[in-house]
Amino acid sequence: MHTSFAKRCAILEGLRERTRQATAEFYQKPGVMPPPLAPLIIVRPSGNNTFSLINRATGVVVAERFGHNNATSHARELEAKAAQFNIKQFGQHLRNWALRIGAILAVFVFFGSHL
Repeated sequence: MHTSFAKRCAILEGLRERTRQATAEFYQKPGVMPPPLAPLIIVRPSGNNTFSLINRATGVVVAERFGHNNATSHARELEAKAAQFNIKQFGQHLRNWALRIGAILAVFVFFGSHL
């Protein structure tokens, strides 16, 4: 790589880092709201008035709908469901904490019986 090109790349990388730092500091100020996150579900046309709903994280087609309005409304519903804390997740958290507390109590009983 040519030296002038390498210097230019180093300068640009330094400017990018300063930009990231300034942006982070800006959003830490009180009263400044960060921009909204990207949607979880992407609506992509697949032809003949059908639209595929694609999970952004995995790239997997979640559903297919006819009509743009139907597809976007279903995408909003799926995003709302993903944001909810459902009963299954609550049960898993409760089970995990019960197992942890049970293991700690078993350790206390084991070491307490040897005294």
